[in-house]
Amino acid sequence: MATVTPLSGVRPEHRGLSFWMGRVAAELKNVRSSRTRCRHDLRVAIRRCRSLAAVMEEVDPDPAWPEMRKVARKLFRSLGALRDAQVMDEWVKKAGPGDRPRSRPLASNLRIQNGGLRETALRAAEKFDEKSWKRLEHALRQRSRFVPGGSLAAECLALERFESAPGTSRQSITHGESQAVACAAHRIEALPLYVEGFLPEHYAAWSESLKRVQDLLGEVHDLDVLSDHGAEIRFGGYRRSRRAWKKPPGTNATHALKTYRQLTLGRTSLWNEWRAGLPANGRIEAAAMARLRATARATDLRPRRTSQISRVAVALFERFKARGFCSCVSRC
Repeated sequence: MATVTPLSGVRPEHRGLSFWMGRVAAELKNVRSSRTRCRHDLRVAIRRCRSLAAVMEEVDPDPAWPEMRKVARKLFRSLGALRDAQVMDEWVKKAGPGDRPRSRPLASNLRIQNGGLRETALRAAEKFDEKSWKRLEHALRQRSRFVPGGSLAAECLALERFESAPGTSRQSITHGESQAVACAAHRIEALPLYVEGFLPEHYAAWSESLKRVQDLLGEVHDLDVLSDHGAEIRFGGYRRSRRAWKKPPGTNATHALKTYRQLTLGRTSLWNEWRAGLPANGRIEAAAMARLRATARATDLRPRRTSQISRVAVALFERFKARGFCSCVSRC
């Protein structure tokens, strides 16, 4: 069975939910004070919190998890819309000399759009409910302990995500459709966020390859968004511009997809490398039981009493076994 060894002998830093919720509060202050910087860092921190909360909801039914995601939803969406517009603006600036006349209407539209989206994001940051966020951070810090970092339960959750991602990934490889690629990118980009939050040692070993695949699919997705946005704009006298923007200027989406296929197909596939570091054979059953125990603890309203009853039951069983009543107990 393969093992995961960190890149250095030092134990990797565990950046769990509490770390990222604190980071959101810090980045929020930076955005409010500067109004022009740190918006991307704030979006990244919120995204990690929401991703980790979505995982924990599968284990812990406590209503604080969806509440946390709801508190940050409006700000996250406004920051995401601004980020998409900024990425499109960067791609338009990469247009070659022959494509610049066609790109001017789109560049002008993006400049106007960026201004409006920037103000919307800043208003959302001003209205963000910090009191609720701090209250939820305190509550969820305790509940996140049901799945300790690097535990068997955490490995089981990672295995579930790993098994669900490759199917969509292969669909994008086979058909090359933008919708399939976008779906694969969404599933795959959730892997590094989860691994970083729950499996720090795995992340230390895989971070480079995870980030490379994530960047490749993210690039294809960004170009697809740019293509759709350009096709929706009226370009005046440029009749062929709508058709031309189906393949944006300066795009290397084909190269990105080709590289992605090379990394994820065959015996040297990154999927095989990542899978080798997760539970296999007998450890799968142990990981599944650990996950079930985590859910049992999370749903138990009186854990101390349950623990006491469990100890008494085990003690009674051992006494019966010592007195020769083991077969009777088994038949019961």
